Amino acid sequence: MDIIKRKLTNGIWRSDIYYKMANKGSLDKNHFGMRILQNLVPKSGKILDFGCGDGTRLNLLTRKKGGTGLDISEKAIKIAKNNYPNLKFIQSDLEDVPLDDNSFDLVYSAFVLEHLNNPERVIEEALRLLTENGSLVLIAPNYGAPNRCSPPFKGSRIRKLIFGLARDFIGLFGLNSNLDWKKVNPIVTDTNYHIDCDTTIEPYLGSLFFYMKNLKLKIQIYSSCWTEEIENAKIHQKFFRFLGERGIYPFNFWGPHLVLLVQKGAYGR
Repeated sequence: MDIIKRKLTNGIWRSDIYYKMANKGSLDKNHFGMRILQNLVPKSGKILDFGCGDGTRLNLLTRKKGGTGLDISEKAIKIAKNNYPNLKFIQSDLEDVPLDDNSFDLVYSAFVLEHLNNPERVIEEALRLLTENGSLVLIAPNYGAPNRCSPPFKGSRIRKLIFGLARDFIGLFGLNSNLDWKKVNPIVTDTNYHIDCDTTIEPYLGSLFFYMKNLKLKIQIYSSCWTEEIENAKIHQKFFRFLGERGIYPFNFWGPHLVLLVQKGAYGR
């Protein structure tokens, strides 16, 4: 375990306030990603929450159906086991999961990607655990979009916008094969927590979309959730939204959150 991950695991991810705030977000049934999961769960056999936190979202989705949750935090797993004894919870690093191949029909990860160090490895593990033709759902803040940034981001927003736009057009021609998400240093590693100050990497729907296509996976649904944009967004964000909601590339990838549903095995994986 690297230094940053250890500090977060032994610091803020052991804090009661962290899980109180996370619990509130997990109860949001109206988010586009949650609506996709609510539709998939009844059709799925075995279900895995990849980064389950305190288990609230898994319980909300599965209820009596049952499911399994994984999380790196000992505190999170302890809370989950106490609150939801009908579900199965395992403490594990998502980069190296002690479960068999092809074990789950639905694997989902909600607001976890932004806290990883090696997202490609984690996605690889999630796909390994999926049954043939199983579904993978990824939900996260879209901090890596050229027009956005995470709380710990340091640097020029204008530079990020220009280089991000260029990167998007390179991806359009199939020249990007890696996620290449920018790493950031979390600004909270103790008990003083503000939303997503523990971000370690900036996920981006655009590069994730092309990455999944390169893996020959069938992309069934994707969205950058422009409907989640804040009401008092700046004028340039309103312009990007106008273009994005009309499906104009790359602005359709520039919304505040990323949601992606892919099917394993659809193209021979």
